[in-house]
Amino acid sequence: MTAPDSYDAPLSALRNGVDDLGVWLAIWEARQEPDAHARRCASDAVSAIDAMLADLYQIRARLAGEIRASDDASAARADQLLRRGGDPPAPKTTA
Repeated sequence: MTAPDSYDAPLSALRNGVDDLGVWLAIWEARQEPDAHARRCASDAVSAIDAMLADLYQIRARLAGEIRASDDASAARADQLLRRGGDPPAPKTTA
């Protein structure tokens, strides 16, 4: 089960970019100068790397925010339990 606002789209874009990157780098490595096609592939590889880095930073920022929110919620629950002086709730079980 995935959340409505999941990481699927950015990860899918990254996977596609990596696949394309491999092809473009192989063409660049096999070039024989002058090779305009290989040069375009090298430029495409640089652009793909830039796009993937932007996607990775976006995923990182979102994940870091979610981690902070989760930590804050956990700390709030612990504080509440300490104030009540009660035992922690039993773990939830699924049927």
